[in-house]
Amino acid sequence: MGKVHIKGRILQLLARSENLWDYDICDVIMKEYGLHGRYWIGTVRMTLTDLHSGGLIDYLESKIEPGGGERLLNCYRLNEFGRSRLRQTGLVEEMI
Repeated sequence: MGKVHIKGRILQLLARSENLWDYDICDVIMKEYGLHGRYWIGTVRMTLTDLHSGGLIDYLESKIEPGGGERLLNCYRLNEFGRSRLRQTGLVEEMI
């Protein structure tokens, strides 16, 4: 069986955590899918924006990248609507 699409995998990760920062999600996705580079980091961040605008995940907070970086980092969590949609699509077990 092939891998779950990136959007689905992000939702699975959020379903198994209280909340996650976008850079943590990027790290997991990049490693699991064998991706690298700014393009894929941007793709994951855009996917998070899409999931948020679709009402599946909630934005919790932002912070500036530690160490004097210039990136804005965002924290997200899966909401009840997102959990419901995950169950309906079969991407996660009923226990979440």
